[in-house]
Parts: sequence; C-alpha cells; structure tokens
Amino acid sequence: MDFQELIVEAESLRGAERLERLRRADAELGKVRLYLRLCRQWDWLTAGQYEHASRMIAEMGRLLGGWLKATGT
Repeated sequence: MDFQELIVEAESLRGAERLERLRRADAELGKVRLYLRLCRQWDWLTAGQYEHASRMIAEMGRLLGGWLKATGT
C-alpha cells in the first residue's frame, strides 16, 4: 500500500519532491520483493504464484525505473 500511495503522490508533484517520492517508492518495492521471497520460502505461495507475482513486480520495477530516469536521476 505504501508503494501505491507514493506513486500516486509522485504523480501530482514535480522536481525534487517527485524524485523523493519515487525513490521512496523504489525502497518500498524492494520490501515487497523481500516479502514475496519470504512467502515463497515459507510455502505460503506455490511456485506458479511466486512466478506470476515476481513478473508483475519486475514490470512495476521497470516502469518505476523509467519514471526515475525521466525525472532526472
């Protein structure tokens, strides 16, 4: 939820404030990746569920990376 909120906030900002929100969103996405790996490790997700979620998170990371690059990092 924090990731999504930061993306929504960044959408309405410009300059340094946008960049700060995007960087925080990147950190939150890192946490999601960690939690996803733990869920798989603890068998809370099947291999197929993990693969699907990993692909979706990777796509979000690519989109966020593009936005960061366009914003000026």
